[in-house]
Amino acid sequence: MVGHDRYRLLDELRGIAALAVLVFHIGTRGGGPSILPNGFLAVDFFFMLSGFVIAEAYEARLAEGMSFANFAARRLIRMAPVAMLGALIGGAYLIARAFAAPGRSDPMLEVIGGNLLNLLVLPKLWYGRATAWEMYPANGPLWSLFFEVAVNFIWAAFLAGRSTRVLCGLVAASAGLLVVLGLRFCTLDIGWQTVSLAGGFARVGFGFGTGLLLHRARGLLPQMGRGPAGFAVAALVYFLVLPLAVLAWQLLIVLVCLPAVMLIAIASGREAVLPGGALLGRLSYPLYGTHVPLLALTAGLMKYGGKHAGSHWAALLLVPVLLGAAWAVLVWFDEPLRAWLARHVLAPGNSPARITLQRLSGRFGRARATV
Repeated sequence: MVGHDRYRLLDELRGIAALAVLVFHIGTRGGGPSILPNGFLAVDFFFMLSGFVIAEAYEARLAEGMSFANFAARRLIRMAPVAMLGALIGGAYLIARAFAAPGRSDPMLEVIGGNLLNLLVLPKLWYGRATAWEMYPANGPLWSLFFEVAVNFIWAAFLAGRSTRVLCGLVAASAGLLVVLGLRFCTLDIGWQTVSLAGGFARVGFGFGTGLLLHRARGLLPQMGRGPAGFAVAALVYFLVLPLAVLAWQLLIVLVCLPAVMLIAIASGREAVLPGGALLGRLSYPLYGTHVPLLALTAGLMKYGGKHAGSHWAALLLVPVLLGAAWAVLVWFDEPLRAWLARHVLAPGNSPARITLQRLSGRFGRARATV
């Protein structure tokens, strides 16, 4: 993480959060048991982790003169390959389903249009016969990556280096909006549909902003040891596993419990708790970015073969399979492609990609100067 092991516990927690989302989706999309009814709240923890890590890695560098274009290129290189691969797999599945079962699919033109948008990590905003208001039918988790990229760019262009008071105001406003929208929809599982689009802004605003504030406060925290680190791991699992799928509990988790876990984890960040936790942290993003389309593909193949998509608890056997797939994506696709992109986009020179990013940087620089 950001070039050192000072916060390696955060990597382990990110891996646990990715596993929670996987098990949650096995229960909702893969025919498995619903043993993590609040597993989707791991996404809010991802946003908090992101705010802290991005500030740790880039806030000082932006203050020292790093251009917006350089920042944007680094973030896109980090996130785009896996996101686009997941959308490609999911899009291929949706096209195949439209041929095999047109009555259970959107019209082909809508499928192709949605797939093209999702491949660019852009949302589908229209109502679909089969996909309803889902913004990323090709790969559901892309909704959070869309908001992640958006908040990264907004922070780098307008908020990096702003006062703590400003950040506190934005976090408080996001928390208020989150409560209002939670009451409106009776859940915090929002932001992934067009009808709850504002929920995505509230969730990423609160989560990412909380991470930024915790980064500002890191120097005030005592250095904790292995005991508190283990407690942070156990607490995160507990909050995501406890089968209490009611709004009041969800709000308590997001607004209080997850920030507390983050605070303890930052204070004891040097500790490693889980065997293989570092590898799990490395696998977290490719696992998160590809597991839903792979689940859909598996379920579709089994239905085509005349079998059920899952047999309740047996569906959890997909966990090691999808972890193996995430490892393959990481080692054979994501890391090599990111290394190639870094050489050709970030290296000095006047490549078309670099020129485009320099122009983008100038526009955002002028916009930031007016704020």
